[in-house]
Amino acid sequence: MLTRVSRNRLGVGLLVIAALIAVAIALLAPSIALASGLDDPIVIAQPSTGDKPDAPRVTAKAAVLVDMETGKILYSRNADKQLEMASTTKIMTAILILESLPLDQKVKVPAAAVGVAGSALGLHRGETFTVEQLLYAMLVPSANDAAVTLAVAEAGSVKAFVAKMNARAEKMGLTNTHFANNCGLHAANHYSSANDMAKIASFAMRDPVFRRIVSTRQYTLPHAGGVANRVIKTSNELLQDVDWVNGIKTGSTPWADYCLVSSATKNGLTLISVVLGAKDQDTREAESKALLTYGFERCRLKKLVDSGAVIADVPAPDPLDREVRLVTAKSYTRRLLGEDEVTGQVRLSRDLTLPVAAGEVLGKLEFFQGNTRLGSVPLIAAEAVEVPTFRMILAHWIGPWAEDLALTQFLASSSG
Repeated sequence: MLTRVSRNRLGVGLLVIAALIAVAIALLAPSIALASGLDDPIVIAQPSTGDKPDAPRVTAKAAVLVDMETGKILYSRNADKQLEMASTTKIMTAILILESLPLDQKVKVPAAAVGVAGSALGLHRGETFTVEQLLYAMLVPSANDAAVTLAVAEAGSVKAFVAKMNARAEKMGLTNTHFANNCGLHAANHYSSANDMAKIASFAMRDPVFRRIVSTRQYTLPHAGGVANRVIKTSNELLQDVDWVNGIKTGSTPWADYCLVSSATKNGLTLISVVLGAKDQDTREAESKALLTYGFERCRLKKLVDSGAVIADVPAPDPLDREVRLVTAKSYTRRLLGEDEVTGQVRLSRDLTLPVAAGEVLGKLEFFQGNTRLGSVPLIAAEAVEVPTFRMILAHWIGPWAEDLALTQFLASSSG
């Protein structure tokens, strides 16, 4: 017959064997993926209850206001109507040139560019400029002769270059745009829409060289071909008058009336406005400014999270039932896109495995308004979580019975 001590020792032995099996299983277990609960969105900010700004009165034939980063439309008037867009055409010309020609490439002015109609600098045949200098001439004062020079340099002829412009428009999904020339001169079958021009401008503004050029108020075109330095100034008076405006391009003909594609940035938010077919220069600038002002008033500045904000506790893949606390690596403030609720979504960058170091980046928190993604912040581990040792796992599994079965003494004696 077993004594009480023998029974205790037998029980201890069986528990130790079970614990050893559990330890082996735990140490060999694979990593676990993101906990299912983190698939649920987190409410970050409720809709604003303050007064909403009134939309401006726009008299131009068409207009649109969009957030450059997301494409969200904040104002629209006849935005898909096909209209002539005059020299705002040159935005697409610049896109193709920046993608295909080195900025320092030397280009000679061809015969085709001399005496071209419309706005021009009076470039002489044979004058040599760099691609960058010609881009300044085309985009700052809107020189048609510079635009033709660039088109011939890139494609061999204006006709061949325009074919590339139309191919790019089709690739960009612009259903209301067709080019007949690369300057914006009046021509049959030369049109766009406010929405399409906003898409073209938003794409172009992602290029830092384009942004730098279209934000330029004055530029000196250097001496070339016996002609003295030419000091050129922007045709965009809104750029000259408003410090938060940083582009983009004017246009006007008797057929297109007055057009303006503008960009402006405040607190990291860049808005693009397009006005087509305004009655005069003052109107196109006043209505563009009114649209941009309305956009910034509607997109209120809001801190969405502080640095170190606790976002989630994710179960760690070990038998100790520990969790990894995810916190934000930095604060995040931006202008919101209207009054919709802001939600957050946790995205882990990898399956969670141990060890985890304190401050290790494990994913990100993405911010949304509706289906529109606003941005994100990194998520880091608030504390380190080490790989469990044999002793830690054993103690965790048999700890509840340690007092009854004298396991404390057993573990102490077995460790010697």
